[in-house]
Amino acid sequence: MRRLGLLLASLALAVPLMAQDGSPADGSRITNAGVVRAATTVDSVFLERTHLVDTIDIGDFAAYLLARLGVPPFEDSLAFRVESDSARVQIRGRLADFPPETRAELGPIFSFIDSLSPFEAEISMPSRSHGLMRFRLERVRLRGYSIPDFLLNPALYEYSRRYPVLSSGGREFLVAMPPEATATLLDRAIEIRMPRPVRGDSVLLVPGRRGTP
Repeated sequence: MRRLGLLLASLALAVPLMAQDGSPADGSRITNAGVVRAATTVDSVFLERTHLVDTIDIGDFAAYLLARLGVPPFEDSLAFRVESDSARVQIRGRLADFPPETRAELGPIFSFIDSLSPFEAEISMPSRSHGLMRFRLERVRLRGYSIPDFLLNPALYEYSRRYPVLSSGGREFLVAMPPEATATLLDRAIEIRMPRPVRGDSVLLVPGRRGTP
């Protein structure tokens, strides 16, 4: 759980989605079952090539990425939520929903803030082709106000040191994919796509699924 907490804080890929008044809002959960769903879809497009294109729920994809980093199965009761549109991934919640050990590690940032304060992170996807998906943490807000870099950067640098997959001082999360593949953010989902095979390539396409000619 400690490793999970570090990764959640680093890229904010697992903050629960809550409204400013504390009431639940819409969004996708990060669950262990989502890891399986996302992995099955990724394999069918990138590895098995049984589909040319498919979509993955953004919460399932976040869970899948955490699993790829070696995070052990996490508590489905953490009530985490994730949303996305064509430009950004947005994650909102309350500080109280972080695991206790994470709140302790981030004490210099959050010790002076009420644990019920709304938390929001905004993540972009500046690279989505040529063998790389790049997710970048653009800003983190508490109660609608951005956390200053002088408070946020020391924690991000430490996570970057511990987890080499993070770059740019801990602000970027790099995910490899086939060089010919592309990925696109959608409303509450991510689309992964492979180009149509040239004549002579052997690819099985399953009827009835998106991506079938």
